[in-house]
Amino acid sequence: MASTRLRQQGGAVVLTIPSDIAAKAGWTVGIELDVTAEGESVNIVPVARVPRGRRTVAQLLAGIDQQEIQGYNEETADGLNDAPQGRELI
Repeated sequence: MASTRLRQQGGAVVLTIPSDIAAKAGWTVGIELDVTAEGESVNIVPVARVPRGRRTVAQLLAGIDQQEIQGYNEETADGLNDAPQGRELI
């Protein structure tokens, strides 16, 4: 069991978590933690959220407008469906 002290830093009270405890929990510097109090106990757990700007593949695919993609493909086809005109290699 590790022991630590609360300290004052500006207008906040700071609790230092020993490195070995953070490592066992899988926490790294910069992780966001949710802190709740129940009586004289304090619970600290990682915030379960998807970081801003990150989405699953399903979320990305759900935002695709199929008609827009089809129109874009038709505009940029660059004659791929045309018959050969000369000595170009296919």
